[in-house]
Amino acid sequence: MKRSHHRSGVLLLIALASSVASASGVYLDTFLSHYKIKDGSALAEKSCGICHVSDSDFKFNPFGKDVKKAMTDRNAEEVDAALLVSIENLDSDGDGTPNGKEIAAGTAPGDPSSGGAPGTKPAAAATEEAKKPAPFPPKNGFHPAIVHFPIALFIGGLVLDFLGMLRKDKTLLQAGWYCILMAAVTSLGGIASGVLAMGLQKLPYRGLIFTHLTMAVASSVIIWIMVAMRVHRHEKMNVPMRFLYYVLAAATFVLISWAGHLGGVFVYGE
Repeated sequence: MKRSHHRSGVLLLIALASSVASASGVYLDTFLSHYKIKDGSALAEKSCGICHVSDSDFKFNPFGKDVKKAMTDRNAEEVDAALLVSIENLDSDGDGTPNGKEIAAGTAPGDPSSGGAPGTKPAAAATEEAKKPAPFPPKNGFHPAIVHFPIALFIGGLVLDFLGMLRKDKTLLQAGWYCILMAAVTSLGGIASGVLAMGLQKLPYRGLIFTHLTMAVASSVIIWIMVAMRVHRHEKMNVPMRFLYYVLAAATFVLISWAGHLGGVFVYGE
C-alpha cells in the first residue's frame, strides 16, 4: 500500500511540474504608467482598445500592430517605456499626427477618428514613475501564474485515469483521481485570480472577456461534478457511469481549450 501511494505521489508531482508555463503580462498598465494617463480620461476609458480594435474585439488596431512589430524587431517579450518611445514618431493610424503627440493630447494613436493635437510634446523616454517597482497585487492578479495549474492537472489526470482503466492499474487510477481533484481545487483559484485581474484592470464583463469567464466557470463546475462521481470509486465505476464520466471529460476539455484560446487572443491578439 505504501509503495502504491508513493508511486501516486510521484506521478502527481510529475503532473504538477508539467503545469509550469509562461504567459506574457498585460501591457496596459505599462502604457498608462509611462504616459501617466489619469483614471477617467478618454485614453484610460479605452482600456484594451488602445492597442486592440475594442475592449471586446482583440484584433490589433494600427497602433497595436506597430507595438507588436517593435517587440518582434527588438526580440522583446514585454512592452517597456523604451519600446513605447521608439514608436512615438510613427503615425500608426495615418491621421497626420505622430503617436507621441496623440497620446500627449489624450487621443488614441490607433484610432484615426479620435483626432490629434499637433504641437503637443511627446512624453520623455524613461520617467522615474516607469522605474518604480510593480504594484502589488499586479494588475494581472497573478492569473497567468495560477491558471495553467488546473489545465495541466485536468489533462494529466485524464491521461493517467484512461491508462489506468486500460491497464487495470489501481495506482494510475488513483493518481488520475488526485490530479483531477487538484484540478478542481486550483480551478477556483484560476477563476478568482481572473476576476481579480478584471477588477484591477477595469475590464468590462462583455464580449470576449465574458465568454472566457463563462467557459472557465462552466469547466470548473463540470470538473467538480466529475470529482463527485469519482469519490471512493477509483476503479469501481460501472460502465454507464464511466461513459458519462468521459462524456463530461470531453466536454470539459473542449471548454478549457477554447477558454485558453480566448485568453491567448486577449494577451496576444489574433
